[in-house]
Amino acid sequence: MTDDTPEISTPNYSICYEDSLNVYMRRFVEKEAAYLLGHLRPGMRVFGIGCGLGSISVGLAAAVAPGEFQGIDIEQSQIDVATSVAQEAGLSNVLFQVADAFNLPFPDDYFDAVHCNATFVHIPDTSAALAKMYRVLKSRGILWAREPVFHSCFIEPDIGNLSRLYGICSAVFVSNGGHPQIGKELKAKLVSSGFADVETTGTVELFSPPSDLGASIGFETFQRGS
Repeated sequence: MTDDTPEISTPNYSICYEDSLNVYMRRFVEKEAAYLLGHLRPGMRVFGIGCGLGSISVGLAAAVAPGEFQGIDIEQSQIDVATSVAQEAGLSNVLFQVADAFNLPFPDDYFDAVHCNATFVHIPDTSAALAKMYRVLKSRGILWAREPVFHSCFIEPDIGNLSRLYGICSAVFVSNGGHPQIGKELKAKLVSSGFADVETTGTVELFSPPSDLGASIGFETFQRGS
């Protein structure tokens, strides 16, 4: 059975794809999804929502090989890069395709785990997206999400009061229907959506090379109830 419920508008992406390339390619599974990695075993099926350039996805795919990794993103250029990254890594258990969180082309109870990294921050209707993810998860499957808290971001040294940029970015996300503080709000959303055994932890992400900028705090781990 596929997701044939009425379509919900595709979320807006508030970050320029080209300018974000160098920052996102520095993200890897050992750093960004170590908690989830500890729960994965060969033969599992894993789903990545908002897979982007695939730098995290290839690590998840390798962890479950010969199991299956499926990744989606709303932008074809991201899918093209992710596919190339998987090919260069020699992975044959990966499939990337264009889709969005509201229209998941998968059967019910299909995946052992769902992975999101800085995804809910862009999605206007968090509860609707969670319902879609819940549908494709197996009973006792794991939903893992790592999301930012924009008001915890800062620049140091704050030359020219550059940290004001985070307030501007927050306003842009809000105007596009996003949730710049979702990292601290997501636990309540998960509980109200029927997820059980919700665990929360926090981390600081540092961007120290000259080509990077900013910091983000907050990620959540969630497990579906039976």
